[in-house]
This record gives sequence, structure tokens and C-alpha cells, in this order.
Amino acid sequence: MTKRIFVIFLLFAAVSLYAQNNGGLLNKYALAQSYEQSGDLKKAAKLYEELYLADPNNNLYFESLNRVYMQLKNYAASINLIEQAIKRKPRDINLYGMLGSSYYLMGNEQKAFETWDEPFSLFEPNAVFYRVIAGYAIERRAFEKAIELYQKGKELSDDKVIFSYDLARLYSVTMQYEKAAEEYCEILNNDPQQLLTVQTNLLSLANKPDALEKIINVVEDFGTKRNTAFDYLLARLYIEAKQYDKAFDAYLKLDRIQKQQGRELLNYARFLFREKEYALAKEVYEKIIDLYPESPMLSSAKLGYARTLEADLMDDYQKHIPSWKPFFPVVTYDSEKIEDVIDAFNEIIETYRHSKSAYEAMLRIGMIKFYLQNNQTEAKTYFNKIIKEASNSENLADAYKELGEIALLNGDLSEAERNYLHITVLAKLNIRKVTDAKYRLARIRFYKGDIEPAQKLLADILKNLKDDNANDALQLSMLLNSSKIDSSNLKTFAEAEFLAEQKKFNEAAEKYKLIAENQQAFLLHSIASIRLAEMKLAVNDYQQAIELFTKVVEEGEKNIYSDKALYLLGEIYQYGLGNNAKAVEMYEKLLVKFPASIYLDDAREKINILKEKIS
Repeated sequence: MTKRIFVIFLLFAAVSLYAQNNGGLLNKYALAQSYEQSGDLKKAAKLYEELYLADPNNNLYFESLNRVYMQLKNYAASINLIEQAIKRKPRDINLYGMLGSSYYLMGNEQKAFETWDEPFSLFEPNAVFYRVIAGYAIERRAFEKAIELYQKGKELSDDKVIFSYDLARLYSVTMQYEKAAEEYCEILNNDPQQLLTVQTNLLSLANKPDALEKIINVVEDFGTKRNTAFDYLLARLYIEAKQYDKAFDAYLKLDRIQKQQGRELLNYARFLFREKEYALAKEVYEKIIDLYPESPMLSSAKLGYARTLEADLMDDYQKHIPSWKPFFPVVTYDSEKIEDVIDAFNEIIETYRHSKSAYEAMLRIGMIKFYLQNNQTEAKTYFNKIIKEASNSENLADAYKELGEIALLNGDLSEAERNYLHITVLAKLNIRKVTDAKYRLARIRFYKGDIEPAQKLLADILKNLKDDNANDALQLSMLLNSSKIDSSNLKTFAEAEFLAEQKKFNEAAEKYKLIAENQQAFLLHSIASIRLAEMKLAVNDYQQAIELFTKVVEEGEKNIYSDKALYLLGEIYQYGLGNNAKAVEMYEKLLVKFPASIYLDDAREKINILKEKIS
């Protein structure tokens, strides 16, 4: 019994002694770390050396000591330390990686490479080891050596894909884009499911000089008679290079092989439409219609074809209207293209009666009748037909909106209000259209003199400051709040705004002038002053507009619209009078006088364009 107690006592004493010693080492390690973190590397090294000598097999002490040696650039000490470790653990692959790194940083590149190669002559071939050592080479930016190691590892490995990714990344870093593309092609050839990843990686190189052309050449050569993933990849690369005709051929091939009945082509045509490549988009839509007359995508293709014709028409229309002006009269546009567009939409209406495509076609025709041909009667017929027949149509809100616009133009506030109210109660409608209708309703209430209901609607919009209408709603709300005590001028201003909405610019100008001449009207004076100038601009009275805008600019900070006035002066000289030199002068004044203006970027862009023309 006594003997057993004695043994237990000895064990307890040994454990206690170990704990005390270990606790001392931990405290010393913590102190060494604090020295290292504070930058006192020599003191840290001394403590780490003591810890390492106390326990040479402790990997934490070993790595900490080597780390400090490296920071002190004491590479000889690092090499000696690692060589001792290798003698104890000759099969630890990481030690060879660390030793090579120390030689490399010392400047002995040849010895570093020999050290990194050494384990492959000592051990059995192992692909994983090549990746480990390559990682050390990459850490020291010895990329060519890392590439060599990855290539050797790839030859041994059963998983070629992982090494191809490694190589492709290194080839990309070293600007060897053809070789990077070759590795990605090998990946895709082995595993077509890697298409998205390969595509993303290749596209990330597209903005590098000459890279995209080289990549396309490699993929074209490699992709011959391979899997369809190469066709998808090539099509996407052609798009990136804006080689849209080649992409068209690729999608034609894919659609035929995959028996998609036009689905791939339809997606491509929609992309071209978004990129405003209307001529080719039209060709693609025509190809779908010709090749797949029984396809379920046919109605979408026909609608897309009509929309493409319409977009081309609207491009021409935009060139014939003074869209640079804040206000301008109704412009009736006459073009042979109009009937072609209307015929294309009418075919959809007749062929696909009561369909989603048919009601969208009705909406588009109605808008052409209203905005291009100024034929309100026929436009209203189309909008009302949508409302009557398609209570669940996505185009219902737009039909109500356009009817509201027609009513406003004709001065019928009650009719306009009724149409906008319909939008606010429509089920399953996106919030953007609802808030747009609320803003228009707020303006109608303002025109009527119903200030509190208008403010309530504006406050509702301003709950979401990211909304498209938030900025306009904020400006109107500030105007109403700051002008409450000036009810007479506010009423006159509302009347002027309503007249401007009806495009009765001369009548509106008379009312704006009454407020603009009143310096005591404060905010109303500022906005009325610039509105008066905009009314003169709307009726092409450039001389009067220039005088009025100049007067606003001269008010400086007293008028919050001074920067806008200076910007519009530049546009008058540029577009209205064709005096590019004077336009540049105005835009440059804007840059100097109003460095925080929202018009700054546009002004800079216009200065660059105009200076090229002048030179």
C-alpha cells in the first residue's frame, strides 16, 4: 500500500513539474510573439531560439523561428535551421519547399531550384508533391519554375483538370494567353460541365492587350469536331470580340445540333437588341421565322422582329426631335418605316389574338400613333382595347399611363387623374409603375391647388429614396413646403406648370415671368426664372433664352439652378446655333464655377467631342 502511494506521488510530481515547465515555455512563446508583433525582431529571435533548443520537435517553435529569420533577412540561419529539420524528418516535403524559398530569397536561384527538385529524386513519384513545391515557387514569384513543376505533376496525375487550372492561372499571370487558353480547352474537352467556369476565366482576360484574339484562335483550332461546349464558348468569345456575324453562325449550329427550334437564336437576337445591333437582330429574328414556322418561339420571334423595326424607327425619330431641350412642341414625324413597323405589329395582333404578344403589339402601335404621328384618336383606340380585353395584361398599366398623358396634353385633369389612379390599384404590378403613377397624381393635385394630398403622395414615394421618381418627388416636395406661405405665387406657378405640360409655352412663359420678376419669391423665383428661359428655348427664341439663362447664371449661388442654366447655354450654342467654340466656352465655365454640379461628366464629354470637331 505504501509502495503504491509512493508511485502515485512520483507521478503527480512529474506531472506538476511538466506543467510548470510547459507553462513557462508558453509564457515565453507569448512574449516572443509580442516582440515580433511590435517589430523587435532580434529579441523575438532570441526567445524563439531558446524555445526551439528546449523542444526541437515542436513545429510551432520551428516555424516561428524560421519566420523571424526570414524577416531579419538572416537567410543563412534559416537554411541551417531547415537543414537540421530535414535530417530529423527527411520525408517532410514542406521542408524542401521552405529551404528552396530561403535560397531563393538569398539570391541563389540555382540552388533554390535544385532544392525544390531534390525530393523528386529521393521519393517515389507523387503528383501532390509537385503541387506542394510549386506553391512555394509561386509564393516567391518563380512562376516559370512553378509552371515546370505543375507540368511534371500533370503528367503523373490521374486528375489532369486540377493541374490544367493551376497552369492556366500561371500562364495568365505571365501573359502567355495562348497557353492559358490551351489548358482551359483541355479542361473543357475532359469535362464539358466546366463550361461556365472556363468561360468566366477566359473572359476575365478579354481586356488584356491582344489576349482575346489569341484566345479565340486557340479555341477555334482546339474546338474543331469537339463537344458542343466549345461552340457555346466560341459564340460567347465572338460576342466579347464584337464579331457578331461569327456568333450568329455559332448559334445557328448550336440550334441545329441541339434541336432547340430557335431558342438559342432567340436569346442571341434579344442580346443583339439590347446592344442596339438592330440590323443583325432583325436578321436573326427573320432566320427563326424562316427556319422554324412551327416553333413555340415563333410569336416571340415575330414580336422581337417588330420591336427591332420599331427601335430602328425610333433611332431615326430621335434624330428629328430636339430632345436636348427640356421642353419642345409636339413633332409629327413622317417616315416610310412607320407603316412597315405597324404592319409587323398588326400581323402579331391578327395571328395571335388575345395573347401577351398581341397586347404588347397594340401598345406599341398606340405609342407610335400618339408620339410619332400625333394621332390621339387612333392611339386611344389601341390603349382602350387593351384595357377592355386584357385586365391581367402586363401592358395594362402602360395603356392607362398613355391615356393619362393624352388627357394631360389636352388639359383634362380629371381624366388624367382617373387613369393614373387605376395604375395604383392594379394587382401584381411592379412598384416602379405604381410610384410613377403616384408622382403624376401628385403633380395633378398640385395643378389643382390640392397641396396637402399632393404632399401625402410625395411623402409615400420618398419612403424609398432609391426609387426612380424619388429625386423629382423630393424637388416638388421641397417646393411645396417652402412656398406654403406664398400661396398666391404658388398658385401662379402651378398654373404655369400645367400650361407647360400642355405645351402652351407662350402662355406658360407669361405666368413664369410674373414670379421671376419677384425677387421676394425666393425658391419660386429661382425655378420660375429658369422655366421662363426654358419656355423661350422651347419656341426657338434662342436670343431671349440666352439672355434669360445668362441672368440666372449671374445670380450665382442665389439661384440653385445656375449650373443647369450654364449647361443649357452650352447646349443652345452646340445644338441650336452650331457655335461649337462658344459651346466649349460655356461647358468649361461650368467646370470652373460649379465643380460639384451633376452636369459635370456630361460637360466634360461634350468638351472632348467638340474640341475634336473644332481641331
